[in-house]
Amino acid sequence: MTFGEETIRNTVSKLLSGFDYRDEIINYVNNIFFDFSIEFFKQIVRAKFDSREINLNWYREYFIDSDAFTPDESIIYAGLNKKTVMNTYGTSSKNIMLDAARNNFDYLCNILSELEKDSEDGLAVTIQIKYNGVTVELSLTESMLVINALATKKLQIRGGAWSTIGKRVEKPLVDELCRLAGVPNENIDNTPFRQNKNLAYDRETDYKLISRQGRIYRVEVKLMGKGNPESADAVFARDSDIFIADTLSEQNCRQLEERSVKYLMLRNNNNSLNDFIKILNELDIPCS
Repeated sequence: MTFGEETIRNTVSKLLSGFDYRDEIINYVNNIFFDFSIEFFKQIVRAKFDSREINLNWYREYFIDSDAFTPDESIIYAGLNKKTVMNTYGTSSKNIMLDAARNNFDYLCNILSELEKDSEDGLAVTIQIKYNGVTVELSLTESMLVINALATKKLQIRGGAWSTIGKRVEKPLVDELCRLAGVPNENIDNTPFRQNKNLAYDRETDYKLISRQGRIYRVEVKLMGKGNPESADAVFARDSDIFIADTLSEQNCRQLEERSVKYLMLRNNNNSLNDFIKILNELDIPCS
């Protein structure tokens, strides 16, 4: 999951202004989902128009068995996601994912076919798509398969966005706080840590601030809500010295104070910069 610079920039700005940042993530998810949906509809028109059969083989051949898509994409079109396959089979290898996609596709087709035959109330659900002068109309079964694939994709995008945003915002957020507070570059160590060198972005930045005496203080950022008091446990697990969070519960605050961890809460805080400078002064980290 890759966030655009504008999304990151807007998220940081809202956090430092004490505002709720979640609408930025929601907008990002919707934009990605709509882009996917439009391209998916175009692909459906091409696949359906080129098919010589009236059954669902066109969907299987084009979206499940085709080499044009990765296994990650094929399982989405079959109504599954990679995490479910991993939890079910203990692996997400290419062959396992493709087998899972085919099996789930067959399972859905059987259910939907029976549903279509047994419908007694005259229910008719059809999707009609027009693209470049070509019009295709999907049956109830085909329409439900498409709706299911779209729902699966939306959940995947949303889950990935919420699990990734904190990692992607950590460095820009602390960078901006340090810039506004006037922390000298020589007192900042914001070198990204990547366990997997093949990934463009692996995990959150291992952010450190350095005092005048050379003592290193580790900074942790969590965009957690008050309903997740256990999330602060990550601070203790990583032996952090400064904790920056969107919101903190009373339990969080007590836990942090008991362990002498300095913390900064951003939500509804229009004095976050001064609060951060106070922490810097208490730890003898230079700032202007």
